[in-house]
Amino acid sequence: MTEYIIIAIIMVFIYFVLVRNRPAAKTDWESLPTLSEYQKIPKAHNSAATLCCQYCGHTEMIKRVLNSKKENASQKKHYHACTKCKVILWRSEEA
Repeated sequence: MTEYIIIAIIMVFIYFVLVRNRPAAKTDWESLPTLSEYQKIPKAHNSAATLCCQYCGHTEMIKRVLNSKKENASQKKHYHACTKCKVILWRSEEA
C-alpha cells in the first residue's frame, strides 16, 4: 500500500515539475523578428544599403495590424510584409 502512495506522489511531482511548469509557447507574432533583428539579416539590405525584402529584394513594405483580438486587444501590435511577394518580414509594437 505504501508503494502505491509513493508512486502517486512521484507521479504528481513529475506532473507539476515537467508538465505544469513549462513556459507558454510563443505565438506566431512573437516568433517574428523585431525590426532591429531583421536589419541584422545579411539579405535584408540591397546594394544601395536600403531595407528590402530578404526573399525578393523589393523595397516597399506594408504595415498591417495584427487581427487577433486575444493577442492584440489594444490594437498596438503590427506586422510588416513585402508588397511584392506578400511574405511577413518583421513585427512591431507601438508604445
